[in-house]
Amino acid sequence: MNNSTSPADSSFESPIRNEKLIKAVLASTIAASAFTIQIFLPALPAVQAAFKVTATQVQLTISLPLLVTALATLVYGPLSDRYGRRPVLIAGMVLFFVGTALCLFAPTILTLVLGRFIQALGSAAGVVIARAAVRDLYGRERAAAVLAGLVAVMIIAPMIAPTLGGFLVDAFGWRGNVAATVVFAGVLLALVVFGLPETHQKRGKGAFGIGSMMASFKTLLASPAYRAYALQSAFMIAIFYVFLAAAPYAVMVIMDVSASSYGLYFLLSTVGYLGGTILANRYSQRMGIDRMVRIGTGFAVISTFLVVVLMFGGVWHPLAVFLPITVMGVANGMAIPNASAGAVSVYPELAGAASGLTSFLQLGISALFAQVAGSIQNGTPYPLAIYMFGAAILAWLSFEFFKKTEARSLPGP
Repeated sequence: MNNSTSPADSSFESPIRNEKLIKAVLASTIAASAFTIQIFLPALPAVQAAFKVTATQVQLTISLPLLVTALATLVYGPLSDRYGRRPVLIAGMVLFFVGTALCLFAPTILTLVLGRFIQALGSAAGVVIARAAVRDLYGRERAAAVLAGLVAVMIIAPMIAPTLGGFLVDAFGWRGNVAATVVFAGVLLALVVFGLPETHQKRGKGAFGIGSMMASFKTLLASPAYRAYALQSAFMIAIFYVFLAAAPYAVMVIMDVSASSYGLYFLLSTVGYLGGTILANRYSQRMGIDRMVRIGTGFAVISTFLVVVLMFGGVWHPLAVFLPITVMGVANGMAIPNASAGAVSVYPELAGAASGLTSFLQLGISALFAQVAGSIQNGTPYPLAIYMFGAAILAWLSFEFFKKTEARSLPGP
């Protein structure tokens, strides 16, 4: 076991031969899922008109991929622990390409939904295996710094994808939007095949099955160190999902801000997150994973508490939301890459399973918070403030509680 009590693994020897190419491949695969979902959003009205279907039917092209992604993350990690990162990621990218091509030529909405299902099933491999591969290549401490750079791509991609998708729909129709994704999927498949070596040299033995997968998850969940990192990152991401779900109503409806102005304000949170990932990239190896997680969590608690104070104090102005959210973005950028690196480092031989289970917890907890917070529309911004602060408190409590539990379980001197 390699947990936070171990010294920084500065002596870790990485098998990297072409570091820049490998980082480019991993960054592309980690962004594939979010990019594919976001670029398709502007195409929804055109798809609905083209197939003459209801809004509920066309929404399946978004909601079903999200569900598939959450479930698929559980499987890809253990598969890659057993059979290696490279073959499993290649299989995922093949599915990604085939599903996207099926979307392009879909004659009916049912075929399009099926294509989006296969597309999401494949792209889900990217974030799970990329995170595990980083742990393979860089060791525990340096992995946090590298992940900070790769995770930043997950923020940039969704930020530019809707704009690009809208342009493609206006210029070439919804199939032109999908055609661009087909090109992206094909290039990504080629990059994985020709640019990514196998990074997992100590693969497990025996056949893969539900029993072995559940055994891996049981081992991980029994570890206080894993629970500390995984739950901390899940609740930190939940803060942002609450913001995504509840802020449009709070800012655009209650505070009477236009959609275009909201989009400009939203850039502040993106800048904050990128700033946090830069700090993580620069200082994680020097300061250590746990210290960076604690600093980031502290910023999250302070910034979301400030939103609570301002909202309940009657300061209902968009800057009263977005300025603290910018600080919260810095907090997430500092903490999440480090917590993710910690989660996949508790048991290095189970890095794939840890990556998959962590992704599932992050998606599941975030979706629950977002659904509840986004559904409460009572004419006030209070739900936005309360649920963000609540998620921040849970991030802090879960990390500190399970780290103390881990310390008590360690043998004395």
